[in-house]
Amino acid sequence: MKSRFIITSILMIILFTLSACGKKAKAPLEKKDERPVVIVEELVLRDLDEYVSVSGKLEGITDITMSSEASGRILQLYKKLGDSVAKGERIGLVENEALKLRLEQAEAALVSAQSSFDNAQKNLNYAETAWQRKLISQAEYNSAMAAFKGAKAGLDGARAGVESASQAVRGSYLSAPEAGVISNLMVAAGQYIAPGTPVASITNASRLILKTGVGETQIGKIKKGQPVELSYPGLTESFKGTVRGFGIRPVLNGNTYPVEIETSGGGKLLPGMVVSARILSTRYKDLLYTPITNVVSEFGKNYIYIVDAASRAQKMEITLGRVIGENVEVLSGLQAGDRIVTSGADNLESGDAVQIRS
Repeated sequence: MKSRFIITSILMIILFTLSACGKKAKAPLEKKDERPVVIVEELVLRDLDEYVSVSGKLEGITDITMSSEASGRILQLYKKLGDSVAKGERIGLVENEALKLRLEQAEAALVSAQSSFDNAQKNLNYAETAWQRKLISQAEYNSAMAAFKGAKAGLDGARAGVESASQAVRGSYLSAPEAGVISNLMVAAGQYIAPGTPVASITNASRLILKTGVGETQIGKIKKGQPVELSYPGLTESFKGTVRGFGIRPVLNGNTYPVEIETSGGGKLLPGMVVSARILSTRYKDLLYTPITNVVSEFGKNYIYIVDAASRAQKMEITLGRVIGENVEVLSGLQAGDRIVTSGADNLESGDAVQIRS
């Protein structure tokens, strides 16, 4: 009986101890920091670039459509879409057997005309000498002169005939008028074409040209050779270019001044792409400036919030200068080293304690 009591007492002590150990003291509640959260930026003297922004479609430095000079069936194409060609290189052949025969006939006629002319020249030389010596009459001399003039006209006509026939044969070979890449091929072997039929577009994309325009308020900022930064929506990198030239009068029936920008495109830009470009017009040195969105305007005055050394917001009246792109120059009211509020100023009051977040 006594042992049972002892065992029961021990069990009760164990249970009490376990119960006491399972209880945890409640931690005191942390007080929530209700200070407004702001993001700040230290104001420093910096350089600021001003740009003229334009956009447009790129073109090759040359982009031409060659047309056929001959008529007939295309016997063969030597090049295909995307092939490179040199200036004068043949890309195809139009049937030209009849043209070659015509050239042979013209060349034979030229040989005959040349022989007739040579004989007429000899006869005229003899007639001039004989007439001076009174060996022939005036009529005989005139006859020799007329024969010479006729032979010369025949020779000139024969030469023209050969040139015409040669041109026709040359035209039967579809030759590239400029170097570049075949960017469009409009014909196929076996097709019948006539003079003037478009054959192929040839584009030289070793350099690219952006033809665009600016308004009258910006044309005065454009200079030949200015650096340009180009971008394309599908590419993360930017590309360098220069102002190739600009017009000093607006385009016909428009109010923009033409501007041409040249770039290599880095092998990634192609003719036909619509790109954006920024022309560096002015570089300002050691300016105190801030984005316009940081400025608060009230009753004709401008303010910016700064955070002082005690982490309190102070509302500072400022004087603004030039607006440059998305930024504005600060002429007075702030100094280098001030921490200006760039986010969180909407509900601030001067003197508010704030939390600074990066």
